[in-house]
Order: sequence, then structure tokens, then C-alpha cells
Amino acid sequence: MPSTKQLTVNDAPPKRPQHYGILAQEHVAMLVSNIGARLLRGTTAYYRSAFDLSLTEWRILMVLNSTQSLNVGELSGAADLDKAAVSRSLVLLEERKLISVEQTRTRGRAAFAKLTAEGRNLSEKLLEISRERETRLLQSFSPADREHLKALLQQLSQALAGVDWDR
Repeated sequence: MPSTKQLTVNDAPPKRPQHYGILAQEHVAMLVSNIGARLLRGTTAYYRSAFDLSLTEWRILMVLNSTQSLNVGELSGAADLDKAAVSRSLVLLEERKLISVEQTRTRGRAAFAKLTAEGRNLSEKLLEISRERETRLLQSFSPADREHLKALLQQLSQALAGVDWDR
């Protein structure tokens, strides 16, 4: 006698937050990428509208705020930016009188960038604003969770250095 047992189908899909998408539910790389993209869009839009700065220019100002002067190679390494992008941005920042660029005779064609007084004032303001924005972003995290998140993200960043993407 054939079985008369009926199969039931679950009509409701599993509950998943919709704001990250299905791929981000299953893959850490997609989750981190999506979060990064959302942060990048918001940050870029804010600094462009409030200060007429690109994110590359903002990064350069932040790095120069923490040092006396750097050449293009050092600056691109410290800001984790392409040398050509740094060079283009230095021209724009110099036109706005936020930085000065000095050619050296002792190091060939090397040019050193440093903040002007106006650039130092702006970068101090940008630093304060970026800290406020980060505080708002992480306001629902306990201090311990903030430190733990930072440590995990640094660990993930270090892990990327050893990843072989060809496999």
C-alpha cells in the first residue's frame, strides 16, 4: 500500500536581518565588505559636503597631523594609498594652502609635504570630528566590546597580509 503521508513545505523563509543581504549572512568577507562600503559612503559624503575634501585628502591630512613631514612614498605607505593618488591630492591641498610641498636637493626629486598653520588647524578639527563620529557609531558598544572589536579587526587585517588569494 502506498504511503499517504503528505510532505509539508515551510512557507516562511528563515528570519534573517534584511539590511546585510543573504551573502553577508554566510560570509564574513561579505559582511565586512558591506559594512566598509556603508561607512565609506557616509564618510565620503560627509567630508565632501562639510569640508570639500575627498577621503584621500582627509587621510593625507590625518597622517600629516601626526608627523612633521613626509615624502610621497612615506605618505602613501602611512595612509595606505597609491602614490599617484597621493601626488594628485597633494597638488589640490597645496592649492588650498593646507599643506606645503618642498623639493629637496639631497634626495633627488624627493618632495616633502607638511601641514601649513591653516592645514594644522583644519586637521585638528577633522580629528576631533572623526572621533565624535566614531563615538556615535559605537555608542551601543560597551568599552570592552569596543576594544575587543578593534582587536579583532586588527587581527583580521593582519591575517589578510598572509592570505594567498590564488588558491
